[in-house]
Formats: sequence, structure tokens, C-alpha cells
Amino acid sequence: MTFDGHFSVSDVTRLGAINTDLEATATNWQSEFEGGGKQPIAAFCEVLLRGGKRLRGMLAMQSYYAHGGRDEKVAIVAARVFEFVQAYLLILDDIADRSETRRGGLSAHKLLESYALNEAMKGDPVHYGTVQAMNAAVAGMHKATTELLALDIDSSITRRAMRSLHDNLAVTIDGQMNDIFNEVSREIPNQQAIEHVLTRKSAYYTILSPLELGACLAGADGLDSSLRTYSIHTGCAFQITDDTIGTFGDKDQTGKGTNDDIHEGKMTLLIQYALTHASPAQKDILEATLGDSTAPDDVCSAVRQILLDTGAKDYAASRSLWHEQEALKALDIASGIDSAFIDFLRELTDYVTKRKS
Repeated sequence: MTFDGHFSVSDVTRLGAINTDLEATATNWQSEFEGGGKQPIAAFCEVLLRGGKRLRGMLAMQSYYAHGGRDEKVAIVAARVFEFVQAYLLILDDIADRSETRRGGLSAHKLLESYALNEAMKGDPVHYGTVQAMNAAVAGMHKATTELLALDIDSSITRRAMRSLHDNLAVTIDGQMNDIFNEVSREIPNQQAIEHVLTRKSAYYTILSPLELGACLAGADGLDSSLRTYSIHTGCAFQITDDTIGTFGDKDQTGKGTNDDIHEGKMTLLIQYALTHASPAQKDILEATLGDSTAPDDVCSAVRQILLDTGAKDYAASRSLWHEQEALKALDIASGIDSAFIDFLRELTDYVTKRKS
């Protein structure tokens, strides 16, 4: 899989190469574990290998090539590292969100809870599933780090890439902590607080971090300022779209229940807008339902109707469009960057804002 000067969101060849590499890596990694570690790592790998869009792995690979990299082994490892990072974050996010499904199957902690039940293990199977999924997630993150360190490249490049990866992940974790805080705060967060989470939790790890990892591995000092601006706005648009799909999408397409965010009480831009524009009666329904994991389908449907009636869905769409336009403006002033890669990024922005799953 040598670089052919072509970039595409729907690059089947590179997507196939990423999936093949992940399958081989997961198989070899699982063989290193025995006893109590075997099942948690298997759960991690099941989440890893279920598919998904491989967006972040593809971005890391494409950015590596766009910034002058030509070693296909490094390109594949760049993708591998970020797909492991993605699985690590998804597993922790599912625990935080109490999500039972991921990518059309059980989330890792629920897989391990089921394993404990089936094996009639002592103690609380819910606790077992949670802590073992957390251990597996951390193990996956360490695996990503060691894969990066094992690359046969100049040590200064490795250090720069490692620093970029961990600096950006620290920003993502800050976003996650603020996201959880917003869910439980007695005060309705303002739009600035929501955008802070969109930027730090979503934009950094979805777009900016994989692009910067690829750039660093190719020898760059980091991302061009226009690409950083592009990454933030495209990442925010991605997450607003993702939250809308999560609430109004098709479960068969998304692989997650459309009530999950309501049951969790996730403080999305949709919910923040609805709470600040709802009538007293609508606000009572929202506050009684959000965060209630037992809320039935009809009550969750009532919440969705309130999101429509208050204009929250339309407002979220308008904010997504604004971020999309700002992202494209940033590309207009980008200089010294492969024009084919710029076209790829334009295609990416269109893809993430118009997708259905």
C-alpha cells in the first residue's frame, strides 16, 4: 500500500489495510494474555474490531502522507495507534455514559458483566465488568504507546509525536470531565460551556490529534495554524451532528439506542438550547426525564418532540453549519499544504456534517 498521491474519505484500499492490520495486531496481542487478563483484552479487541468509520486512523495516515511521509509501515502504525486510542476512549466513555451498546454489540463493560454472570463468578458482576473494562482500556492505551515507541524512526520524531499524542489526550480528558460536570450541575450550562466541551473533548481527539500525530510522524513540528482552526471547527460540527444523530437517528444505522443520551442526561447543545427556551411545562418534562435511566420510550419521544418544538434541533443544525463554514474558510487560507489533501479535508467536512450514522 504505497502512497499514490491520492486522498479520499472513502479510500477502500487504505481502509482495508487498516482493518487487516488491526485484526493481525489484535490477534497477536491477545495471545500475550492468560488467566484473568484474557477475557478483558478480548472484550477490548471485540470493540476495536467491530468496524466503525476508522475516521481517526484514516486521518492519521492521510496526514502522514500529506506532510511528506512515505514509509507505509509508519503510515499503518499511525492509523493503528489512533484506532487503539479510539477504542480506549470509547470503552471509558461507555462506562461514564452507562451505555450498554457500542457499534451494534454490547459495550465492553457489559460484555464482561455477561461473562461474569455466565461463569457464576463471585461478587458483583456489574462491578467486575466495569473495573475489568477499565483495565482493558488502560492496557489498550499502553499498547498504543508502545506501538508508537517501537517505530524505527528518528528518536526526536518519536518524542515529538508522543508529546503531541499525550498533550492532545490531556485536553480531551479535560473536555470529558467538563462534559460529566455539565450533566450533574444544578445550573444549566451556557453555550460557551457546551462549546468548550465540543472543542476539547470532541474536536481534539476526532480531528486535530490524529492529523497532528500524522504530521509529527512525517517530521513536522505540528499542525499549521490554519489546519488547527480547521480541525476545531470540523470537530465541533462532527459532534453536533453526532449528538443529533444519537437522539434522532436510526438505531440500526448508529449501533446505539436513540434514548441513550436522554437516559444519561447528556448535556448536548440540543438539550442546553431546549432547556433555556422551553416553557415551564416543557422544562418540567425535560428535567424529570433527563438522566432517568428508566424513562420509557414514550417519555423519551416526548423529549424529542420538545427538542423539535423549541427549535433546538434547528438551532443545532445552524451551529453545525456555522462551524462547517468556518472550517472551509480556514482551508481557503491554508498555504504550503498539498492541494489534494486540502480537497480531501473539504470532502471530509462535507462527509461528517451530512452523515446519518
